Amino acid sequence: MPPSSILQLEHVGRRLAGREVVRDVTFNVARGEVLGLLGVNGAGKSTTLAMIAGVLAPDAGAVKLNGLILHEHLATARTCIGYLPENVPLWPELTVREYLDACGRLHRMDRAARKRAIDRELLRLDLSGMANRLSGQLSLGQKRRLGLAQALLHDPELLVLDEPGNGLDPVQTAQLRELIQGLSDTRATIISTHVLSEVEAMCDRVVILHEGRVRFDAQLAADRGALDRAFLAIARDKTEIAA
Repeated sequence: MPPSSILQLEHVGRRLAGREVVRDVTFNVARGEVLGLLGVNGAGKSTTLAMIAGVLAPDAGAVKLNGLILHEHLATARTCIGYLPENVPLWPELTVREYLDACGRLHRMDRAARKRAIDRELLRLDLSGMANRLSGQLSLGQKRRLGLAQALLHDPELLVLDEPGNGLDPVQTAQLRELIQGLSDTRATIISTHVLSEVEAMCDRVVILHEGRVRFDAQLAADRGALDRAFLAIARDKTEIAA
């Protein structure tokens, strides 16, 4: 295990509804690294992210955070992981500020720490002007930004983002890229997305899953077309394990 590695997946597998969705997945993510997790629909990306975030337990292998098995240290892990799922879990009857305050309480942050963190994330995610608006009345892009705010609220070491760019307009997408690049020095970040240009703009390294297995794991090449070619070849199942 590299000394700077925060997250380690060791031969991880998971079955859902009797089907093997993830099989023998192994990779590490280091502090300061932004890793893009790619794959066609049904490749196992969201299931893998849910295991990394501690929402699902693996049936085989181990997910480790700083060398500790995640599901044996869930309380500690939750303080170290920020998770934005594909469907943001909002309470529509709460205002934006109330929602973030409730998230801070779940992380056992005291009142002063919650206020500082909420003000920081409202400013960082351009949500200050809608702090008193009901969460259920937000647009899709605003909900994604609020979901990212809750993931960052407790300043996690590991940030796990499932389709963070969904619903964002081009300006917001550019702001998201800038934000993630600015955050990446002090934490490890995993981004799952269908958009190759987002990976190329934000990530240092790419893992491609296909049929639940790692088929590619490499640093982004200077030749940006190489990622397109590798992804298409794997999606068409014309290549064995690459890199």
